[in-house]
Amino acid sequence: MAIEHNFRLTVDGTYKRHAPAGSQSCWLHFTAAAKPDLEQLLSSLSIHPLAQQRLMNGTDIPTFDEYEGCFFLSLFIVRPSGRTVNVRLLTGSQYMISYMDENDPLVDQVKERLLNHRGQALYPGYVLYHFLDLAAIRFLQVIDQIADRIQTLERQVFATPFANEIGREIYRMKTHLHELRQIAEAQEEAIKMIRHADLPYINQETNPYIEEVASRFSRVPAALDAFKESLSAIFDLQLSLKSDHMNVIMKTLTLVSVIFLPMTFIAGVYGMNFAFMPELKWRYGYPFALLLMATVAMLIALYFKRKGWWGETGTKEK
Repeated sequence: MAIEHNFRLTVDGTYKRHAPAGSQSCWLHFTAAAKPDLEQLLSSLSIHPLAQQRLMNGTDIPTFDEYEGCFFLSLFIVRPSGRTVNVRLLTGSQYMISYMDENDPLVDQVKERLLNHRGQALYPGYVLYHFLDLAAIRFLQVIDQIADRIQTLERQVFATPFANEIGREIYRMKTHLHELRQIAEAQEEAIKMIRHADLPYINQETNPYIEEVASRFSRVPAALDAFKESLSAIFDLQLSLKSDHMNVIMKTLTLVSVIFLPMTFIAGVYGMNFAFMPELKWRYGYPFALLLMATVAMLIALYFKRKGWWGETGTKEK
């Protein structure tokens, strides 16, 4: 796929018809299927070997490097699934070469923007801006998705505080956020370097656009840091709710034990079977013992109720 305007690069063979004429420029995009064509093109251009190597092999993190006559930019875009994809850009004064290992709608979106604003296709700076802008939009969309997921987790913690899946989900999200944070931090730094670099490929008209992208993208690392803190807070909240619930259970068991303690004492006293215990031979001794146990248990329960220790949500004494 090529965006061209009567190009005449000093290239023999297939890409000669895409070479720029005068002050015009071109954009050529390649995927893994066209990698041999890209190698052929690079061998025909006077491009620094390190720039060629980086374009072909890619980088682990976003990178910006300036070479004689061109600069290399490695960007990462985030798909809705959360997976990151690397796009490499090699930009000169009259050309831009982009490469991705697999197809992505991002390239078609850049092409559509340039077709709707054909004047921008004349300058590599505008093509670069559209790549940066769409990459920032992708990141911000994923940020919104993560924010919605965190809100769902917060509601889920209160609904089912004992669900172990919540803790596992928090761990997975924190791991994913850590990976995105490393990429976003390096990408923000790369965009800042482009903004402050004195590049002949970016004119005064495109500078405000690059500034705007840098300003918007700066929200991404800050949001990721905030999300990590929110997840830690949710995890602590779940532990607190679990602890509170266990405390309620232990309090209930303790109160029940206290109620049965005097009943056990009464049963123990009348179970000693001494010879001189008048109640043992009393006709109403058994009902009296049961009534005494029930009365003591009722009085203790009413005392707990009055103190707010039983049947109340609060724990404050009256």
